[in-house]
Amino acid sequence: MLQVTDVRSLVGLSLFTDFENFSEFNPGDHHLDAVNNMFDQVLLWSKALKAVK
Repeated sequence: MLQVTDVRSLVGLSLFTDFENFSEFNPGDHHLDAVNNMFDQVLLWSKALKAVK
């Protein structure tokens, strides 16, 4: 049985403009709110699912 949770926020990032040297994450200012919201949702899910694990 596959059980899945999802993160509703998503951000379209570019390897060329949102990463320095193609490895260091540095999103553009126009992405900051969306990226922070997405990470907040991931953290909430990880805390909620920790008890289930």
